[in-house]
Amino acid sequence: MGNRERKLSIEPSHSLWKNRPFLLLLGSDATSNLGLYMYIVMIPLLMYDLTESALLISTMRLMEFLVSGLLGVAAGILVDRINRKKVLVTAAGLQWVTIALLTLLLFFENVQLWSLYFLGFFFATSGLLHTNATHAALPQVVQKDQLTEGNAKLGIVSNVVRLIGPMFAGLTLAALSFAGTMAVQLVFITLTLLCTVLLPSLKIEGLEDREKITFWKDAKEGFHELFNNSLLKVTTVVIFFQNFGFSLMMGVLVFFAVDQLQATEAQVGLYISIGAAGGLVGVLIVKKLATLLPRGKIYTYTNMFDVVAFTILAFATSWWMIAIAMALFNFSTSVSNVIYLAVRQEITPNQMLGRVSGSIATLVEMTMPLGIIAGGLWAEFLNIRFLFVINIVLSAVILISLLRTTFHQTVKELTEQISSHRAGNQ
Repeated sequence: MGNRERKLSIEPSHSLWKNRPFLLLLGSDATSNLGLYMYIVMIPLLMYDLTESALLISTMRLMEFLVSGLLGVAAGILVDRINRKKVLVTAAGLQWVTIALLTLLLFFENVQLWSLYFLGFFFATSGLLHTNATHAALPQVVQKDQLTEGNAKLGIVSNVVRLIGPMFAGLTLAALSFAGTMAVQLVFITLTLLCTVLLPSLKIEGLEDREKITFWKDAKEGFHELFNNSLLKVTTVVIFFQNFGFSLMMGVLVFFAVDQLQATEAQVGLYISIGAAGGLVGVLIVKKLATLLPRGKIYTYTNMFDVVAFTILAFATSWWMIAIAMALFNFSTSVSNVIYLAVRQEITPNQMLGRVSGSIATLVEMTMPLGIIAGGLWAEFLNIRFLFVINIVLSAVILISLLRTTFHQTVKELTEQISSHRAGNQ
């Protein structure tokens, strides 16, 4: 029998809401993220119920970063070697099996610590595959001039889920048991799997010519594209230092709020929600901003919000100051992420998007556990506010450095230069 899988044909459309493949991709990302946030809330509480150990709970969080760092390149190669629909279905299937097994273990009251780490590894791996494949598949389902809008819509949904996901998980846990909550999460993962199965074929052009290429050559090509593309290199260096700086304070911010500012649990939850609202505002207006200013300028100037945010944190005397700072920081991060992802998709050959994304994940994610540990040790013996000062300096240096490059002036001219250079080499 022949292959009956539907093939994709992108037709010009005035609205992405009429683009069925995009809506399926959006749906799979939304339900996957909702399941993820339920998992993020529930697993630490479950581990606390089993062990009452803060150290073991933190190591579970660190494992998520280590998976991205250690398997980022391998995931990128897989995404570039296989029909992206198959990768998305495989990732959703792996998530489904993982959550189904956890649900069964909880219903039979047979959960052990090793099983949480074992299944957690596969859940984190499936999330890495899903994120990478979604990013690589987006240029295959939308027009090139719709990439900024497409990433913005994905960002809107992600931020909405970030707002309601933890609250929904908490309410579900209050009404049901751990097993019941995990069963609800399984429903969302089932919807993710359904959306990916209904996607049309996302076959990569020229895939047959690369079947004999070795793993190491594939990995080398990904890093070569990353560091020989001037635009990607600039933004990757920026993201590297931004993530390291943020990771220094990621693990100690709640401690700072509770221990030094005497914030209550409710106030901590409130400043997290207000921070998420700032991110939502960012993705809602980024498309409009991109019509008013060159995207390179927008990406550069968002660092001014970071400087202000970390300055507020350095002098914070109340939880509401943390809320304002996190709203500004998340606003900046959301805007810059949408622009960065769209530009990366525009200037990177589609058959290399997975490897480029995987290479960046390896470089960036491996630094975050180091930053979290360093920040925790610093907070144990020294003044936490100095970590905010470090981020002020980092953000200011990044802003000044970007202003000294041609990147901040415009993205369009650089992308055209890169495209012309590639055409001349063919």
